[in-house]
Amino acid sequence: MSEGSLLSELRKRKVVQTAAIYGAVAWGVTEVIVTVVEQLFLPQWVSTLAVIGFVVGFPVAMFLAWTFDLTSKGLRRTSVASRRGKASIVLSLLLMISGTAGLFFLIKPAIPEREAEMASSLPSAPHNSIAVLPFENSSPDQNDVYLSEGLSDELRDQLNRVSGLRIAARSSSVAVREKSAGAVSMAASLGVASLVEGSLRRQGNKLKISVQLIEGSSGLTLWSETWERGPSELLNVQQAIAEQVVLHILPDSQSAVATPATRDVKANELLLLARHYEQQVHDRQEVDVETLLEAISLYRRATEADPESALAFSRLASALLYLGELDAAEAPIFKALSLNPNLSEVQNTLGEYYWARGMPEAGAAFSRAVELNRNNADALNNVAMVLWLAYQKNVSDIVVELTDLYTRALELDPLSLSRHAALGEFFAKNGYLEGAETEIRKIRELFDNVESYRLIGWLKELIGELDQAIAWTIRARDLEPDNSDHIEKLAALYARIGDFETALELEPEPSVGLLFLMRRYPDLIDLAELLMIEEPGDMDLRYLLAFAYNATGQFDLSLHVLSTTGLPDTVLNGVVRSISDLEGFYTLINALAATDTPETSELARSLAQWGDGRSWWGDIAWGGLYRGCGLAMLGRHEEALRWLADLKESPRMLWYPTIRDTFCLQQYAEEPVYRDILRLYDERKAALRKRLPATLAEFKVAL
Repeated sequence: MSEGSLLSELRKRKVVQTAAIYGAVAWGVTEVIVTVVEQLFLPQWVSTLAVIGFVVGFPVAMFLAWTFDLTSKGLRRTSVASRRGKASIVLSLLLMISGTAGLFFLIKPAIPEREAEMASSLPSAPHNSIAVLPFENSSPDQNDVYLSEGLSDELRDQLNRVSGLRIAARSSSVAVREKSAGAVSMAASLGVASLVEGSLRRQGNKLKISVQLIEGSSGLTLWSETWERGPSELLNVQQAIAEQVVLHILPDSQSAVATPATRDVKANELLLLARHYEQQVHDRQEVDVETLLEAISLYRRATEADPESALAFSRLASALLYLGELDAAEAPIFKALSLNPNLSEVQNTLGEYYWARGMPEAGAAFSRAVELNRNNADALNNVAMVLWLAYQKNVSDIVVELTDLYTRALELDPLSLSRHAALGEFFAKNGYLEGAETEIRKIRELFDNVESYRLIGWLKELIGELDQAIAWTIRARDLEPDNSDHIEKLAALYARIGDFETALELEPEPSVGLLFLMRRYPDLIDLAELLMIEEPGDMDLRYLLAFAYNATGQFDLSLHVLSTTGLPDTVLNGVVRSISDLEGFYTLINALAATDTPETSELARSLAQWGDGRSWWGDIAWGGLYRGCGLAMLGRHEEALRWLADLKESPRMLWYPTIRDTFCLQQYAEEPVYRDILRLYDERKAALRKRLPATLAEFKVAL
């Protein structure tokens, strides 16, 4: 059969025209169905079923077009002109059937494959696990977004206070919604069994609120409802939604539905708006003081509108702490505690207040917050932080517990960069390189922004790969070329590998940190003494200044500066908030020992003895260094040198000035172990400088 006869037969039977019309109609109807499914929150399988129906219907339409003609006398069977025409019928039918089958089998594998992928990720999700997604603002006025997002935030917090429910954290719920994925995909990403989503539209003096509870494994709607109420009834709608969610997820539970943060309509409006402003500050990763002050003002007005709301006072205190106003935060947090001490959020904010004050009660408050709500990701992270920095003789005893705490926080908040940062930093600082590399891979898979680049650079720095740390920081700088923080970080990294020339090109007017890394102590002292006037609350600045005084033999001045930091009392009381507190503590011991009076020498030995055995300190490398320093103070030199020798095996590179210029280590200047450490560090810095050009070329970046 010739090609011409087949085409002639197709034209005669109007198959091509029918196929074109069928395709156009199928495409248009499918687009309408997809739009309706999205707007009405119908399950995704409706769209899939429509597509499959059109694919299966294609051969039927083509067969009818081939077999019948639509004439002025009605529908009639098409006649076959010749034997060649009959052959063309058979061939054409075979082509249509095979083409349709090919199309079907092209899309068919994607369906079960996608379902299998989602199914494999969801069985582990507990049936009581839920994510409350940010509600859509359907109002013409985009300023009403604080109502829609505020309603979902308050609903999430309210459900989080219901015993028996497991609620995904806000940051991950927001992140997954921004990806505009389907319900099944979002549930899989969050590790939850159900989703709550909805929309809010203000129409004059009415609010139209639509809410759906969706099964994560199938995308099916388990329950949906729409309310049209006045703004004053928003709290009642929120309570009704919470009750329906609990009823469907925990039908046999006796758990009471938690009450909203407030029952006062005016206070609720103020809380929603205050939270909206505060969240803007947190989302920017920078303290926008003006916006934060507006949030604080609104929180104050909310506490005045409802003086019985513990959560209103707690949120006011939290915002003040974020601003750094510790004194102002004291009254509202203790007011919240007096109103309701059994709220996890209140206890967590209390712990943050104690922590900022350097008070040992922080740990108990964070632990109480977890007891009240085991799904409070912030509290879990804070408990881990306190435990990590606690004094323990055997590191391995708490590694499993810490990993569990950080992992649980991450499971509740899987799309939060800060949760990955906490777990990755824990692994890196304690020598678990495989765990740190795993977190780096996850961060690269999930995030692609300035913050993630800086974080990866920091983790690479912690595991000794300073050349890659520089490459990742350059990537961050390229995205934000006007951000001076990136330049300052790059200067510090170049100084750490011994390239002071490049460091000064980047930072011609060196910061205190860069002067420290370059061991330019007189210049550091001059600059730090000026900055102390401008930044009196900067403890890190005081610690660096005290170290510089020690390095230049001005031990009395070092003791004077350290006397203003709360040392040694804060550390003796069990409060080590960062590695800087540890550095300051041992800078104090060194200054006391170097002063060399009977009183100061005895106090130095007493503090060193107290620190003996407390090798945890939150960082295995720094802990080992200062453990060796303390043993040196006590005259236990063989033990001290064994601890210092471990630095040669660590992939982590500590700050060279600390190793080189700490007073307690000067007595080992001629010891082979100490000399080997200094030689090894010089060799590693030289190797990093040599390797850096190839690394930058591999990353396709340039300074």
